[in-house]
Amino acid sequence: MVFVNGTWTVGVKTPCNHLGVEVEVNGGTWIPGRRISTAMACLGPESNYETWTHRLFEQPVTWSLEGNSLKLHNAHGSVEFQEAGPIPHM
Repeated sequence: MVFVNGTWTVGVKTPCNHLGVEVEVNGGTWIPGRRISTAMACLGPESNYETWTHRLFEQPVTWSLEGNSLKLHNAHGSVEFQEAGPIPHM
């Protein structure tokens, strides 16, 4: 997430495209606004993952942070993110 000019934007990378969603933060809920995404026209499962992600952000999303887990949930579905740890230096 980034906060620029008074607006929070959630950045999401699907197996196909990047998605940016402006959100209003209201306590434990993100209220989605404008969405933008890249358009690589992927096929197969990659396209399905992207469609699922767009649908998740068509309605308010509740969020919670529990330890190293960020959980997002609404009527469309749920997703949980785990901290990946430090990026190894090459």
